[in-house]
Amino acid sequence: MSGLFATFNVGKRGLFAQQKAIDVTSHNIANANTEGYSRQRAIMETTRPFGMPALNSISGPGQVGTGVEVSAIQRIRDNFMDFQVRRENSTLGQYEARDKYLSEIENIFNEPSDTGISTLIGKFFDSWEQLSKQAETSNARTIVAQQSAALADGLNHAYNQLTELKRNAQESIKQSVYDSNALLDRIDKLNQQIISVKVSGMEPNDLMDKRDLLLDELSQKFNINVEDDNFYSINLKPEYTSTPDGSREIENPLLVRKNPNEAVRRLSYVKTLVPDDGQKQGEAGVYTITYLRNGDKDQEATFKVKIDSEEEYKRLEQCRVIWSQNDKNNDSKDGLAIDVNGAVIESDDTIEFEKLGLFELKNDTNRGELKGYMSVQKDVDDYIEQLNKLAKAVAFSVNAVHSGKTASGEDYMPFFVNSEAAKYTINGNKNYLYDINNPGDTTNLTNVLNAEVDINAGNISINKQILDDVMQIKTRTNDDQFNVASLNDVDGEKDGKRALAIAQLRDALIKIQSIDVKYTDRESFIKNMTGAGGGTGALTFDSDLGLNTISSNINGMKVDSYFKDTIDKLGVQEQEAQRIVKNQGVLLQGFQERRDSISGVSLDEEMANLVQYQHAYQANAKIVATVDELLDVVVNGLKR
Repeated sequence: MSGLFATFNVGKRGLFAQQKAIDVTSHNIANANTEGYSRQRAIMETTRPFGMPALNSISGPGQVGTGVEVSAIQRIRDNFMDFQVRRENSTLGQYEARDKYLSEIENIFNEPSDTGISTLIGKFFDSWEQLSKQAETSNARTIVAQQSAALADGLNHAYNQLTELKRNAQESIKQSVYDSNALLDRIDKLNQQIISVKVSGMEPNDLMDKRDLLLDELSQKFNINVEDDNFYSINLKPEYTSTPDGSREIENPLLVRKNPNEAVRRLSYVKTLVPDDGQKQGEAGVYTITYLRNGDKDQEATFKVKIDSEEEYKRLEQCRVIWSQNDKNNDSKDGLAIDVNGAVIESDDTIEFEKLGLFELKNDTNRGELKGYMSVQKDVDDYIEQLNKLAKAVAFSVNAVHSGKTASGEDYMPFFVNSEAAKYTINGNKNYLYDINNPGDTTNLTNVLNAEVDINAGNISINKQILDDVMQIKTRTNDDQFNVASLNDVDGEKDGKRALAIAQLRDALIKIQSIDVKYTDRESFIKNMTGAGGGTGALTFDSDLGLNTISSNINGMKVDSYFKDTIDKLGVQEQEAQRIVKNQGVLLQGFQERRDSISGVSLDEEMANLVQYQHAYQANAKIVATVDELLDVVVNGLKR
């Protein structure tokens, strides 16, 4: 029943409720600039009134209220806005990673510039053209040798820089894997804390804010799928979790789950891929994988994988992230790699590539900086391959015209060589291929000619024997009939027709785009990539020059045009990355502002609430004071 004491309790409850609301408001104001904080509000409800229907209740004018209470402290959050922000955050992370590395590739090529490869190609052919006019002078020959060496050095430098850049991208993947696992561990701990708080009957608002902030950060690494569960818990997994062949989903792909006793997964980084003996890197075969358990550089493990194709090798080599198990209760098992069925891969196991638990983000809907680092490695590989094709085309075409085959069917003075094979010493002269004083000894020459098939941008170099004696450059019509140019007693010293033929290679159409950088030799290059020989593999006789040279292939392209096409492609890719980063930044900012308009703290609104709660508190205090006076009248005034 109601009375003064009941009214006193109503006022007291009002005081407590308004004080709690003021506490919540002050908490909002204090965290106005805290990243990831969601504003909170005190939800007030009326308490159970007097006069609830009952058999012994006396009918009256109506129920008499008993005051107010704070039923909950609610966090203002829109889950759909979280989903949109995280999705766009993943896209931004991917293209920021691509933009970073594609801009570095542009810096490596440094085109257009006076020191770029395009300029070196032009100066290389210019020097040969000038030599054709001054074949008898050592000065023109020296310029050819030095410009050729400069071109080879430029290709070497670009190759080495691209290779180093790829290693840097792999280091970024390794760091991203380690950071992702650290984020997952923190999210998992917060998940369990949130469950404990909610089970006890309280609202874990600040803990949920911390978890959401970590989820935002994780979404930049890769797309995540957040599933809500009981007691504000979540189950978390990547958006794309299919097996390497795409046939089905990885077994138990959850990274965080509600039940702490059930298995969750983590990510490990593949450090090295070492082929078995007698097998070249990149070819099909068995490889020993050394990986960092959970991305930790201090914990390594190994196993073997059977790769059936070059494509599978590239997929693994460019991805470098595999699934592993999370077992904090057993250090010997924690971080060990697992296959697509969730089984642990032991150190002495050899598994098929299709069974490998590869964390491959190849689906077009997948985003994130991990996807960016993986995709940019493919771009680097493509540019290295294009450089290799360019180097091989230059080396084979120049060598074919420069020295061709002598009457004995041998090339005694190749102009460009594979520097990895040309490491011999003759009479104290390092890297000499052929001893002109001992024509019978061709061991070094044979080794170098056999290694010509492996010429690429990283090992192309000018024959050191030519660098040391530029008069051995073959410039005359019949130089190809003699082991060395000095033995030619047919042509005059001013004959520069062979040098002119090499200069004219600038305009020759060669199918550079179709060169197999791993297997093409000079014979098949002439037969399939040029218009020479009618498909027989022989050079075409040029009646104007009076010597064999390379003719154009109608389906080919010029050397400098091929390289310019490569640079144009790079420019388009980098512009695309920059454009998407810019557009995505604006789009993400818009989503974040919309989310902040819902979850963010407005100081003006909080100050208005504070004034409202202050007046309500004062009014409730007045009620308590008034009831106190009335009780004084009842207790003390009735005695008079």
